[in-house]
Amino acid sequence: MALTKRDFLKNLGLGAVFLGTNGLRADEYIPTKNKLPEGSVGDPDNVWFGQRIFPLPHTIEDGPSCRIENGKIIRPAAEIPLFHKTDVVVVGGGPAGFSAALASARAGAKTTLVESTGSLGGLFTNGMVLIMLCTSLREESGRYRLVTHGICEEFMTRAEKELGANAVTPRGVSGRLHWQPTIDPEGAKYLMDRMIEENQIDLFFHASGVDVIQNAAGVVQGIVFQSKQGPQAILAKQVVDCTGDGDLFFAAGSDFRQITHGIGSVVRYGNLDRVTATALPRIQDRDRDPEGLDSWWPMRGNEANPSTGWRGRLGPKGDGLSVRDLTCAELNHRKFAWEHVRKLQKTPGWEQVYLLNTASMIGPRATRLLTSEQVYTRQAIAEKIGVHETIGWFGDDGVHPGFPVGYRALVPTKADNILAAGRCLGAPDTVDTFRLICPCFVTGQAAGVAAALSAQKGCSPRQLNYVLLKKELEKQNVYLG
Repeated sequence: MALTKRDFLKNLGLGAVFLGTNGLRADEYIPTKNKLPEGSVGDPDNVWFGQRIFPLPHTIEDGPSCRIENGKIIRPAAEIPLFHKTDVVVVGGGPAGFSAALASARAGAKTTLVESTGSLGGLFTNGMVLIMLCTSLREESGRYRLVTHGICEEFMTRAEKELGANAVTPRGVSGRLHWQPTIDPEGAKYLMDRMIEENQIDLFFHASGVDVIQNAAGVVQGIVFQSKQGPQAILAKQVVDCTGDGDLFFAAGSDFRQITHGIGSVVRYGNLDRVTATALPRIQDRDRDPEGLDSWWPMRGNEANPSTGWRGRLGPKGDGLSVRDLTCAELNHRKFAWEHVRKLQKTPGWEQVYLLNTASMIGPRATRLLTSEQVYTRQAIAEKIGVHETIGWFGDDGVHPGFPVGYRALVPTKADNILAAGRCLGAPDTVDTFRLICPCFVTGQAAGVAAALSAQKGCSPRQLNYVLLKKELEKQNVYLG
């Protein structure tokens, strides 16, 4: 006799623990070895696969198609189904969005996180930019002091404790080195999943934020996302744009500056602990990386696992919003990576090195930069603009000393009830600090807290009292100087 899943799990001693998770329903059946469960339309001669095949009603109906009128392509108006309601919706699950969602939930708001791929971390994990730079300030003594406390520090500490020795590089000794761990991408994804789950955040993968919902006064009231089920709506009191490209503040009509930058990519090598060469080969000009990076001949791994190492290319200058430029960069990077590893394998000492994987996400370093109430140029930083409303600190980035960031960097000059965080902030001369992993954690946490408080107070983020914001940031262990 077939068992229901409830009975099956009960017999395993699991009770109802798993019944609330996505995909498990108490009225589904666990089949016997030789017979399909009732209602299955799968192959009865292949029960292992057939047991999962059941008919479903259409989950969304097709609307009117686009048409051509007078040489122009017209999209007809159509009703968009309401998918979800929440206090705060964060769009984009990279380091900024991950941090924003956690901060919002911990500040007491019902929080939803929407991500276009199937995992969290963005360019940190899917783009394999694995090192957490910009964590610490260099003091006069030469020692470094960690300033990216809050969720950034929590994540690094938990990664160190929970992911294992081969997943996280150890911190520096005697305080003289930065704590800038390199973290295995799969371990980082796993830990991010767990932290989102622990904080009871509604998470939806494979959903790309494509528009905002605004009233007649331009106040943002939610978002529209696109998935395999078509466009659907999430109503929210506050929206946090962590898409990296500013897709939502753009849709809301906010001002921005668009720039070109390098469209980079990352690969990982395996068997680097089997390199027997003791010196780099003499590299002919015709064999040189067009980017001029001779380090593509790796002598050792640069991750906690001695067998593995990641290498990144700056990539060509390009428009990171152009599908033509992005496609060209993807093809160029993969071609170079595969052909270069073949050269490695034919070179004495590197014969056993192989291409472990290429990044599943291309890396445009910057596209749209928000015109916020305070744009942080290098001059603004030197003049200590906005320090009276500090929401966090960035550590030294290797070129520039660390500095505090003020709240107004997150607030668009146009559109209400929307904030931004991550690599869409800053100015052309500061974006190479703002876009780094730890600064994204910092601005994300501040945006999440501000959104939650604004939702609770019923005010626009630009009207939010900084005293309230500061109090909650301090409660969440953010370093404010």
